[in-house]
Amino acid sequence: MLVGRVLASIVFVFLPISATAQITLSPDDLRLSLGMTWEQEIAVAFSSLEETGFDIGSAGADQSFDLTGSLANSILTFSGSSAVIPLDQALDAASFPDADYAVRIITTVPNATGGTDEIETYGYLQRSTAGDVLVGVGGPDGQVPIPLVDIETPWPLEFGKSWTVENISWEAQILSALGMAGPELLLAELLLPEETISGQLDLQFAVDAWGEIQLPAGTFDCLRLRQTGSIVLSFEGNEQFASLGGTTFEIDSYVWVARGIGSVAIVEETRQTFASGNIPPITISQISRLTEISSPASAVAATSWGALKQKFAE
Repeated sequence: MLVGRVLASIVFVFLPISATAQITLSPDDLRLSLGMTWEQEIAVAFSSLEETGFDIGSAGADQSFDLTGSLANSILTFSGSSAVIPLDQALDAASFPDADYAVRIITTVPNATGGTDEIETYGYLQRSTAGDVLVGVGGPDGQVPIPLVDIETPWPLEFGKSWTVENISWEAQILSALGMAGPELLLAELLLPEETISGQLDLQFAVDAWGEIQLPAGTFDCLRLRQTGSIVLSFEGNEQFASLGGTTFEIDSYVWVARGIGSVAIVEETRQTFASGNIPPITISQISRLTEISSPASAVAATSWGALKQKFAE
Protein backbone atom coordinates (compact mmCIF):
# COMPACT_ATOMS: atom_id res chain seq x y z
CA MET A 1 0.00 0.00 0.00
CA LEU A 2 1.14 3.57 -0.66
CA VAL A 3 1.64 6.05 2.12
CA GLY A 4 -0.84 8.90 2.27
CA ARG A 5 -1.81 11.49 4.80
CA VAL A 6 -3.52 8.65 6.59
CA LEU A 7 -1.20 5.78 7.45
CA ALA A 8 -1.70 2.40 5.82
CA SER A 9 -1.31 0.61 9.11
CA ILE A 10 -2.26 1.18 12.76
CA VAL A 11 -2.71 4.93 12.61
CA PHE A 12 -6.50 5.35 12.83
CA VAL A 13 -7.97 6.29 16.22
CA PHE A 14 -11.70 6.76 16.71
CA LEU A 15 -13.93 9.03 18.72
CA PRO A 16 -16.27 7.45 21.29
CA ILE A 17 -19.12 5.37 19.87
CA SER A 18 -22.47 7.11 20.06
CA ALA A 19 -25.78 5.67 21.17
CA THR A 20 -26.54 4.81 17.53
CA ALA A 21 -23.29 2.77 17.38
CA GLN A 22 -21.90 5.01 14.69
CA ILE A 23 -18.15 5.61 14.72
CA THR A 24 -16.53 8.86 13.61
CA LEU A 25 -12.90 9.83 13.09
CA SER A 26 -11.21 13.24 13.04
CA PRO A 27 -7.55 14.05 12.23
CA ASP A 28 -6.86 15.03 15.84
CA ASP A 29 -7.51 11.42 16.85
CA LEU A 30 -4.75 10.00 14.63
CA ARG A 31 -2.23 9.60 17.40
CA LEU A 32 -0.07 6.68 18.54
CA SER A 33 1.16 6.41 22.13
CA LEU A 34 4.73 5.78 23.25
CA GLY A 35 5.04 2.28 24.63
CA MET A 36 2.30 0.81 22.44
CA THR A 37 3.28 -2.58 20.98
CA TRP A 38 1.63 -5.03 18.63
CA GLU A 39 2.27 -8.13 16.56
CA GLN A 40 0.77 -8.96 13.20
CA GLU A 41 0.66 -11.81 10.71
CA ILE A 42 0.70 -11.44 6.94
CA ALA A 43 -0.27 -14.29 4.59
CA VAL A 44 0.07 -14.10 0.80
CA ALA A 45 -1.56 -16.22 -1.94
CA PHE A 46 -0.89 -16.05 -5.67
CA SER A 47 -4.58 -16.24 -6.56
CA SER A 48 -7.72 -14.12 -6.45
CA LEU A 49 -9.46 -13.46 -3.16
CA GLU A 50 -12.44 -15.48 -4.37
CA GLU A 51 -10.19 -18.47 -5.03
CA THR A 52 -8.82 -18.34 -1.48
CA GLY A 53 -12.32 -18.76 -0.07
CA PHE A 54 -11.59 -16.16 2.62
CA ASP A 55 -14.82 -14.56 3.92
CA ILE A 56 -14.50 -10.78 4.33
CA GLY A 57 -18.15 -10.32 5.38
CA SER A 58 -20.80 -7.96 4.06
CA ALA A 59 -21.09 -4.22 3.70
CA GLY A 60 -23.65 -2.40 5.83
CA ALA A 61 -24.44 -1.44 9.40
CA ASP A 62 -23.99 -3.60 12.50
CA GLN A 63 -22.04 -6.39 10.77
CA SER A 64 -20.10 -9.24 12.37
CA PHE A 65 -16.72 -10.08 10.82
CA ASP A 66 -14.75 -13.23 11.65
CA LEU A 67 -11.19 -12.95 10.34
CA THR A 68 -9.66 -15.70 12.46
CA GLY A 69 -9.58 -18.28 9.65
CA SER A 70 -6.78 -19.23 7.28
CA LEU A 71 -6.07 -17.90 3.80
CA ALA A 72 -6.33 -20.95 1.53
CA ASN A 73 -3.51 -21.53 -0.97
CA SER A 74 -1.20 -19.11 0.84
CA ILE A 75 2.45 -19.82 0.11
CA LEU A 76 4.16 -16.99 1.95
CA THR A 77 3.66 -16.02 5.58
CA PHE A 78 5.35 -13.17 7.42
CA SER A 79 5.14 -11.96 10.98
CA GLY A 80 6.01 -8.62 12.45
CA SER A 81 6.54 -7.17 15.92
CA SER A 82 6.25 -3.38 16.33
CA ALA A 83 6.75 -0.85 19.11
CA VAL A 84 6.22 2.92 19.33
CA ILE A 85 9.47 4.44 20.62
CA PRO A 86 10.99 7.91 21.23
CA LEU A 87 13.39 9.24 18.60
CA ASP A 88 16.44 8.76 20.81
CA GLN A 89 15.92 4.99 20.51
CA ALA A 90 15.77 5.02 16.69
CA LEU A 91 18.94 4.49 14.68
CA ASP A 92 18.42 6.99 11.86
CA ALA A 93 16.45 9.74 13.60
CA ALA A 94 18.95 12.42 12.57
CA SER A 95 18.03 11.78 8.92
CA PHE A 96 14.42 12.81 9.57
CA PRO A 97 14.45 16.12 11.52
CA ASP A 98 10.69 16.59 10.98
CA ALA A 99 9.84 13.36 12.81
CA ASP A 100 8.41 13.43 16.34
CA TYR A 101 8.67 9.72 17.19
CA ALA A 102 9.37 6.35 15.59
CA VAL A 103 8.00 2.84 15.22
CA ARG A 104 10.48 -0.04 15.40
CA ILE A 105 9.46 -3.01 13.23
CA ILE A 106 11.05 -6.46 13.33
CA THR A 107 9.78 -8.57 10.42
CA THR A 108 10.40 -12.32 10.21
CA VAL A 109 10.53 -13.47 6.57
CA PRO A 110 11.30 -16.80 4.87
CA ASN A 111 14.68 -17.07 3.13
CA ALA A 112 16.03 -19.09 0.21
CA THR A 113 17.46 -21.85 2.46
CA GLY A 114 14.10 -22.72 4.03
CA GLY A 115 14.76 -20.81 7.23
CA THR A 116 13.80 -17.30 8.29
CA ASP A 117 15.52 -13.95 8.56
CA GLU A 118 14.71 -11.02 10.84
CA ILE A 119 14.74 -7.54 9.30
CA GLU A 120 14.76 -4.54 11.63
CA THR A 121 13.36 -1.32 10.20
CA TYR A 122 12.11 2.00 11.55
CA GLY A 123 9.23 4.21 10.50
CA TYR A 124 9.52 7.92 11.36
CA LEU A 125 6.30 9.80 12.08
CA GLN A 126 5.40 13.45 12.35
CA ARG A 127 2.45 14.87 14.25
CA SER A 128 0.42 17.10 11.92
CA THR A 129 -2.99 18.67 11.52
CA ALA A 130 -3.87 15.66 9.35
CA GLY A 131 -2.94 13.26 12.13
CA ASP A 132 0.30 11.32 12.45
CA VAL A 133 1.97 10.85 9.04
CA LEU A 134 4.91 8.71 7.96
CA VAL A 135 7.79 10.92 6.75
CA GLY A 136 10.49 8.30 6.25
CA VAL A 137 11.76 4.76 6.74
CA GLY A 138 15.17 3.36 7.61
CA GLY A 139 16.54 -0.13 7.30
CA PRO A 140 19.53 -2.31 6.44
CA ASP A 141 20.11 -0.52 3.13
CA GLY A 142 19.79 3.07 4.34
CA GLN A 143 17.09 5.70 4.71
CA VAL A 144 14.35 6.89 2.37
CA PRO A 145 11.99 9.88 2.76
CA ILE A 146 8.31 9.15 2.12
CA PRO A 147 6.36 11.52 -0.14
CA LEU A 148 3.06 12.69 1.36
CA VAL A 149 0.08 11.98 -0.84
CA ASP A 150 -3.07 13.87 0.08
CA ILE A 151 -6.02 11.56 -0.60
CA GLU A 152 -8.46 14.35 0.26
CA THR A 153 -10.09 12.53 3.16
CA PRO A 154 -13.51 14.10 3.94
CA TRP A 155 -13.21 14.48 7.71
CA PRO A 156 -14.75 13.28 9.89
CA LEU A 157 -14.95 9.71 8.60
CA GLU A 158 -18.18 7.86 9.26
CA PHE A 159 -20.27 5.06 7.79
CA GLY A 160 -21.68 5.91 4.36
CA LYS A 161 -19.05 8.45 3.29
CA SER A 162 -17.25 7.97 -0.03
CA TRP A 163 -14.80 9.98 -2.15
CA THR A 164 -12.52 9.73 -5.18
CA VAL A 165 -8.98 10.93 -5.91
CA GLU A 166 -7.76 11.12 -9.51
CA ASN A 167 -4.52 11.81 -11.34
CA ILE A 168 -2.37 11.96 -8.20
CA SER A 169 1.32 11.78 -9.15
CA TRP A 170 4.26 11.00 -6.88
CA GLU A 171 7.89 9.84 -6.94
CA ALA A 172 10.04 8.09 -4.35
CA GLN A 173 13.27 6.21 -3.86
CA ILE A 174 13.04 2.51 -3.07
CA LEU A 175 14.98 0.36 -0.62
CA SER A 176 14.91 -3.42 -0.63
CA ALA A 177 13.02 -5.34 2.07
CA LEU A 178 12.13 -2.39 4.31
CA GLY A 179 9.75 -4.40 6.46
CA MET A 180 7.20 -4.61 3.64
CA ALA A 181 4.95 -7.58 3.05
CA GLY A 182 3.14 -9.30 0.21
CA PRO A 183 3.52 -7.87 -3.29
CA GLU A 184 5.46 -4.86 -2.00
CA LEU A 185 8.11 -7.12 -0.46
CA LEU A 186 8.35 -9.32 -3.54
CA LEU A 187 8.92 -6.25 -5.65
CA ALA A 188 11.25 -4.42 -3.26
CA GLU A 189 13.62 -7.37 -2.86
CA LEU A 190 14.52 -7.00 -6.54
CA LEU A 191 15.25 -3.29 -6.36
CA LEU A 192 18.45 -1.49 -5.36
CA PRO A 193 18.73 1.59 -3.10
CA GLU A 194 19.50 3.96 -5.99
CA GLU A 195 16.37 3.02 -7.88
CA THR A 196 13.41 5.38 -8.23
CA ILE A 197 9.74 4.53 -8.52
CA SER A 198 7.09 6.95 -9.74
CA GLY A 199 3.38 6.51 -10.13
CA GLN A 200 -0.10 7.85 -10.73
CA LEU A 201 -3.08 7.03 -8.53
CA ASP A 202 -6.77 6.87 -9.37
CA LEU A 203 -8.60 5.56 -6.33
CA GLN A 204 -12.08 5.33 -4.87
CA PHE A 205 -12.75 5.13 -1.13
CA ALA A 206 -15.89 4.20 0.79
CA VAL A 207 -16.65 3.66 4.47
CA ASP A 208 -18.83 0.68 3.66
CA ALA A 209 -19.49 -1.04 7.01
CA TRP A 210 -19.29 -0.92 10.77
CA GLY A 211 -19.70 -3.63 13.37
CA GLU A 212 -17.65 -6.15 15.34
CA ILE A 213 -14.52 -7.96 14.15
CA GLN A 214 -12.99 -11.14 15.58
CA LEU A 215 -9.22 -11.51 15.24
CA PRO A 216 -6.49 -13.62 16.84
CA ALA A 217 -5.76 -10.55 19.00
CA GLY A 218 -9.34 -10.29 20.27
CA THR A 219 -12.74 -8.82 19.38
CA PHE A 220 -13.12 -5.15 18.51
CA ASP A 221 -15.75 -2.65 17.44
CA CYS A 222 -14.71 -1.38 14.03
CA LEU A 223 -15.34 0.72 10.96
CA ARG A 224 -14.47 -0.75 7.52
CA LEU A 225 -12.96 1.22 4.65
CA ARG A 226 -12.94 -0.13 1.11
CA GLN A 227 -10.42 1.10 -1.47
CA THR A 228 -10.62 0.32 -5.19
CA GLY A 229 -8.86 1.70 -8.23
CA SER A 230 -5.53 1.62 -10.00
CA ILE A 231 -1.92 2.63 -9.51
CA VAL A 232 0.40 2.87 -12.52
CA LEU A 233 4.11 2.59 -11.68
CA SER A 234 7.32 3.08 -13.63
CA PHE A 235 10.93 2.45 -12.58
CA GLU A 236 14.33 4.04 -13.13
CA GLY A 237 17.69 2.54 -12.22
CA ASN A 238 16.77 -1.07 -12.95
CA GLU A 239 17.02 -2.10 -16.60
CA GLN A 240 14.96 -5.25 -16.09
CA PHE A 241 11.99 -3.43 -14.56
CA ALA A 242 12.25 -0.45 -16.89
CA SER A 243 11.92 -2.83 -19.85
CA LEU A 244 8.46 -3.85 -18.62
CA GLY A 245 7.11 -0.37 -19.29
CA GLY A 246 4.37 0.84 -16.97
CA THR A 247 3.11 -1.64 -14.37
CA THR A 248 -0.56 -1.30 -13.46
CA PHE A 249 -1.88 -2.46 -10.09
CA GLU A 250 -5.67 -2.90 -9.92
CA ILE A 251 -6.50 -2.85 -6.22
CA ASP A 252 -9.48 -3.97 -4.18
CA SER A 253 -8.77 -3.72 -0.47
CA TYR A 254 -10.62 -3.63 2.86
CA VAL A 255 -9.29 -2.08 6.06
CA TRP A 256 -10.91 -2.63 9.47
CA VAL A 257 -10.15 0.11 11.98
CA ALA A 258 -10.87 0.03 15.70
CA ARG A 259 -11.12 2.86 18.19
CA GLY A 260 -7.95 3.54 20.16
CA ILE A 261 -5.86 1.14 18.05
CA GLY A 262 -6.05 1.87 14.33
CA SER A 263 -5.98 -0.62 11.50
CA VAL A 264 -6.48 -4.08 12.98
CA ALA A 265 -6.84 -6.01 9.69
CA ILE A 266 -6.31 -5.49 5.96
CA VAL A 267 -7.46 -7.83 3.16
CA GLU A 268 -6.30 -6.93 -0.33
CA GLU A 269 -6.43 -8.33 -3.85
CA THR A 270 -4.02 -6.88 -6.41
CA ARG A 271 -3.90 -7.66 -10.12
CA GLN A 272 -0.67 -6.63 -11.82
CA THR A 273 -0.39 -6.13 -15.58
CA PHE A 274 2.70 -5.09 -17.54
CA ALA A 275 2.61 -2.72 -20.50
CA SER A 276 5.30 -4.61 -22.41
CA GLY A 277 3.31 -7.85 -22.37
CA ASN A 278 6.51 -9.80 -21.64
CA ILE A 279 5.03 -11.13 -18.39
CA PRO A 280 1.46 -12.40 -18.02
CA PRO A 281 -0.83 -10.71 -15.48
CA ILE A 282 -0.33 -11.68 -11.83
CA THR A 283 -3.04 -11.77 -9.15
CA ILE A 284 -2.01 -11.67 -5.49
CA SER A 285 -4.19 -11.74 -2.38
CA GLN A 286 -2.99 -11.03 1.13
CA ILE A 287 -4.31 -10.63 4.65
CA SER A 288 -2.62 -8.70 7.42
CA ARG A 289 -4.12 -8.90 10.91
CA LEU A 290 -3.27 -8.29 14.54
CA THR A 291 -2.35 -11.32 16.60
CA GLU A 292 -1.48 -9.44 19.80
CA ILE A 293 -1.58 -5.85 21.08
CA SER A 294 -0.56 -4.08 24.26
CA SER A 295 -0.57 -0.48 25.43
CA PRO A 296 0.31 1.40 28.61
CA ALA A 297 -2.74 2.04 30.75
CA SER A 298 -2.05 5.78 30.62
CA ALA A 299 -1.98 5.94 26.81
CA VAL A 300 -5.71 6.59 26.48
CA ALA A 301 -8.30 7.64 29.03
CA ALA A 302 -9.79 4.70 30.90
CA THR A 303 -13.27 5.54 29.61
CA SER A 304 -11.96 5.21 26.04
CA TRP A 305 -10.32 1.84 26.56
CA GLY A 306 -13.42 0.64 28.35
CA ALA A 307 -15.29 0.73 25.04
CA LEU A 308 -13.13 -2.09 23.75
CA LYS A 309 -13.90 -5.75 24.36
CA GLN A 310 -10.20 -6.60 24.12
CA LYS A 311 -8.28 -6.47 27.40
CA PHE A 312 -4.88 -4.86 27.06
CA ALA A 313 -1.86 -5.86 29.10
CA GLU A 314 -0.38 -3.01 31.08
